Amino acid sequence: MTTEHIEQIFTDYIKTDKTQYAILLNGSWGCGKTYFWKYTLDKLAKDSKFNTIYLSLNGISKIEDLDHQLFIKLIPFISNQENNIIKNATKFLGNALNKLSSHYLNASLSAIFKGVSIDTFNFSKYIVCFDDLERCQIPVKEVLGFINNLVEHKNLKTIILAHEPEIDKANGYERIKEKVVGRDLKFELDIASTLPNLFDKYSTNTDFHNFLMAQKNVITEVLIEYKQDNLRIITFYLDTLERVFPAFKNIETAYIQEIILFSAIITIEYKSGGFSSADYNNFKGIDIIDEHYYSLYIARTIRKSEKEEKERDKPYAETFYEKYLDKKVKEYFFYPSIYSYILSGYFDQTKLENEIKKRYPEVISKEIQDFRTLLHYKFRELSDEDFARLTKDVLQYAKEGKYSIYDYVQIANFFYFFSKNNLITESKEDIDKIINDGLDIAKSRKQINDKVLENLLHFGDENPDVTVIKKLIKEIHNEIKKEEYVANSNELIDCLTNKDEFVLAEIFEKHKFSKELFQYTDDKLLLDTILKISNKQLFNFTELLRHRYEISNIGEFLFEDTDCLNKLKTRLSDYLDKNENIEQPRKFLFATLETTLMLTIQHLNDTRKK
Repeated sequence: MTTEHIEQIFTDYIKTDKTQYAILLNGSWGCGKTYFWKYTLDKLAKDSKFNTIYLSLNGISKIEDLDHQLFIKLIPFISNQENNIIKNATKFLGNALNKLSSHYLNASLSAIFKGVSIDTFNFSKYIVCFDDLERCQIPVKEVLGFINNLVEHKNLKTIILAHEPEIDKANGYERIKEKVVGRDLKFELDIASTLPNLFDKYSTNTDFHNFLMAQKNVITEVLIEYKQDNLRIITFYLDTLERVFPAFKNIETAYIQEIILFSAIITIEYKSGGFSSADYNNFKGIDIIDEHYYSLYIARTIRKSEKEEKERDKPYAETFYEKYLDKKVKEYFFYPSIYSYILSGYFDQTKLENEIKKRYPEVISKEIQDFRTLLHYKFRELSDEDFARLTKDVLQYAKEGKYSIYDYVQIANFFYFFSKNNLITESKEDIDKIINDGLDIAKSRKQINDKVLENLLHFGDENPDVTVIKKLIKEIHNEIKKEEYVANSNELIDCLTNKDEFVLAEIFEKHKFSKELFQYTDDKLLLDTILKISNKQLFNFTELLRHRYEISNIGEFLFEDTDCLNKLKTRLSDYLDKNENIEQPRKFLFATLETTLMLTIQHLNDTRKK
């Protein structure tokens, strides 16, 4: 049933005098029933001069407690026309709160309101919303009996929110429901009308709010496409978009809409249990899905019989494709930074910005064009003039360091071959000098890629001279990598000394699952720094250290940290043994850090990859 229809039925209900039935609003968990009450029906009731009360039944175990909770909710509405007992009890409670007397505060509400019952109220201008009927610990027959007494004998207008499939229907549920409930309304969230209300949460972030309003139709279509009506998931999704929004500056609409779609399906899959936080760097094959994957998928399914298809164990990526991308594969692109953020909570904006840049058509420079044209097995098809020009130009570009450090493997491979077969006049020694000169320049850009290096080292070489170049490139790669790690370690030490706890927390968050934080840290310098910092910073450092390694399989990712942590613990233990007269609580804080290091090292060892 549409929300507009429910609003009309509810309006008719509150306008009808002396009703003797309740309305049941029935819908799945998280579909927005409570939100609809609070932001739509409650307003309609108040506009009609009704006092509204919201009461969750979740966890209530006795009718007496329910009666008591409802009474407490009624207190703010007590007027001069109400029963004298109620007025006196309320005055008594006010005195207790004002005087803050231990005698008054120790008195239970049941004693204060002894002899007072909700039966003394005039409910003619009240509407009560009872939420979470299925989560109430009182037998549902008793709860509905309690509500029936109010609606039938006190004419209380009542709306009940429930997910009926979860209700225990034994012991005459249907019979008592028929007696109490006059309207059983199936609630279905209207995404289009609800989204602007959800967008209001971001009204203080003007740019993002304007973005949401501009993309409302796109977001609505995506949520409808995947039948998503769970407000908790939708809110998580919008929070995700807000976090990644700063990376949207000056990018094309097509890529923004890619991110809107991608963020939605990853959020839905994560919140429905398809991914876990531990999968933050395990893409499970969904990073290779594209239109080409679609063609392979169709080919596989066509070749198999229906029986074979049912019995086959499908890869996760294929199931994911069938669930989300059967009609959307042309609009799908995998963004690793967003995937990792949704699963882990850590967002690398620079990484996302670089991923977006790569979506734009590549502008190929002349040196790269020449490289690709020449250093290919089809060089034999080039004219003599083109070959002469290209070999001269590529060698010059290589000497000037215009290529990636990894490109020099291919340059060595081909130019050694050209020289050996007298296709060029340069000797092997000439080529070696050009490669070394070029690498000296190229490495100054400090551009490295672990995966590219891994692929280079994976394959063997027919020419041992090429292997020598590979070894040199690996050394350059590791040298740059070490500089990065050392810089990050120095950043940590500088922060401990000169920054507050919030900056320290940001550094730990930035390197949440990264080996760069401790792998090249000077343990002696780190301890010297720790010995000088304030108690507050020492406490914060220990807590952040503990949180960094608390997940169950952390050893699979950060086992290399144990070297630094072991050395730090040893140095700290030696220091504590030699300095027994350290003042408290500083001595206690050092001991806590020592214990944290010991437990962390043990946990890393226990959870390392075997």
